[in-house]
Amino acid sequence: MVIWAAGRFLMSFYRGRALVGFYRGRPLAIMFCTVIMTSSPKNPQVPKPGDSDMNASVYAEGSGLHEAIRTLTSHLSLDTVLQQVADLSRELVSSTYSALGIMGEDGTLVQFITSGISQEDRDRIGEPPEGKGILGVVLREGQSLRLADLGQHTVSVGFPANHPSMRSFLGVPITFKGVVLGNLYLTNKIGADEFSADDENIVTLFAAQAAVAIENARLFEAETRRSTQLDVLNLMGRELTRIFDLDLLLKKVAALLCEGFQYQNVQIFWVDLESNSIQIRALAGLDEDRLPVGTHRPLDQGIAGWVARTGQTALCNDVREDPRYNAIKGFETAAELAVPVILQDATVAVINVDSMVPNLFDDSDVKTLETLADQLAVAIENINLYDQQQDQAQRLAVADERDRIGRDLHDGVIQSMYAVGLTLEDISSQADKEPESVKPRIKDVVNDLNQAIGDIRRYIMDLRPTELQGRRLDEALVSLVGYLEDRTGVSVTVDMDIDPSLLPERYFVNIWHILQESFSNIEKYAHAKNVSLSLGVSNGDICLTIADDGNGFDLETAELGRGYGLPNIKDRAERLGGVLHIESAPGAGTKLDIKVPVPVPAPQPRLV
Repeated sequence: MVIWAAGRFLMSFYRGRALVGFYRGRPLAIMFCTVIMTSSPKNPQVPKPGDSDMNASVYAEGSGLHEAIRTLTSHLSLDTVLQQVADLSRELVSSTYSALGIMGEDGTLVQFITSGISQEDRDRIGEPPEGKGILGVVLREGQSLRLADLGQHTVSVGFPANHPSMRSFLGVPITFKGVVLGNLYLTNKIGADEFSADDENIVTLFAAQAAVAIENARLFEAETRRSTQLDVLNLMGRELTRIFDLDLLLKKVAALLCEGFQYQNVQIFWVDLESNSIQIRALAGLDEDRLPVGTHRPLDQGIAGWVARTGQTALCNDVREDPRYNAIKGFETAAELAVPVILQDATVAVINVDSMVPNLFDDSDVKTLETLADQLAVAIENINLYDQQQDQAQRLAVADERDRIGRDLHDGVIQSMYAVGLTLEDISSQADKEPESVKPRIKDVVNDLNQAIGDIRRYIMDLRPTELQGRRLDEALVSLVGYLEDRTGVSVTVDMDIDPSLLPERYFVNIWHILQESFSNIEKYAHAKNVSLSLGVSNGDICLTIADDGNGFDLETAELGRGYGLPNIKDRAERLGGVLHIESAPGAGTKLDIKVPVPVPAPQPRLV
């Protein structure tokens, strides 16, 4: 039916011509229209090119329309298509001026594209028309309108200052599937006082093809934009999981929105309930240098404030019509979209985008920003959890460090102080009998106390045991063995078959403290005469054995959980992934076997 009707129309208009339909610059179909023009049905005569000026005009019009349609369908950029519609319609019917008005969802003009008027003239005219007067008739009625003198029409409202003079007028609606997309307006017919019925017909036909081209361009632009939005959302999803600094995260989101979606201005407000305000934490776009980060706005003002209070999205394509909008001097906002970032049922932030162009945002922008807001909420929660984990790790590290310091002090300074105490007890027992011999020993005790005080100071400045400063383990062990022998008179044999330089720092320190604690126990409890020590590597383990022939103890009745003695040795072995095995019995001495895995060297970079 549609093809039949189109054929009837073309046959009546082109009087026996063949038309080629084009789509995106390629021939789509050919329609032959053959109607024999006669002065009498009984005397058919087919007109030929050149038979009359009328036929020449018909050929010119048909050729121009074909070329216009082919040109129009070769573009997919919406802005280009809209401008082409205005330009080509003006050329088709030889009008001085033309314009294309695009309608919004509310039936008003949201775009007005002109042809035949210079940019300088447009600037002098000022704001584009709003669809009143003659333009409003075509908008409301959705029907073509042809006037010899538009100024004589009853609804004419005249022209603004600096507007060119216009007389003849042709208005044709552009409809697609029964929906008016916009209207074509042509004025000042060249070479005639007014537009003809043929002009109206050819513009009507062109408008039908223009509607298809506009809709195709819109669909292409929508799909392109949707693809871009998905790409940006995927990129943001990856970026948001890598950033654990809130300000850096918000700044990244604002920049990606501005760059990826071509938004003019993006602000991210942080909701501050204590001050009853919203604070700009990040922004990007044209106003980036005009709005300082940290600026506060009252929570009860503006569209962003309303979103922060209600937790609902606000889409405002004309802020002049929205009572929630709070104008800021110096900023020319025409459209604004704000979405909440909700975390645990509370609005913590607002993503706000605005534009100096009205009617810029649509449902796809709303869905995209709401999706991003959900992603941002998850990222903010991750940052909160990360911060909590860091705080907990810090507290655990402090507790662990305190415990380690306690063990180090016990192993070092406290042992020295204990030795000083034993010496003082011995001195006190000899003070009355041999007073002269006591003085040098008291001097030695004072020196030992000064040494202990120095050790405490050095622990504060550097928690590494002072005995290990500038020494290898074997060198420090010689000093430790000599100290034990001097204090107790015990004989110590050492069998060391390991390169101490291969031990990492933590192995070095922990093995040292194990030896120190073991020797301290021997001095205090064992009363041994002989001690043997061996340190080597066997079957992938570092093996440390310390044995004495002292008093020994009962493993079943010994309270190993008290103090920092054997439990401390066990703890240090386990820190290195090792184990402690104890053999002892009353009167049979004590043997400690410690095995820890050989440290795996860090992987070295490999040259390819």
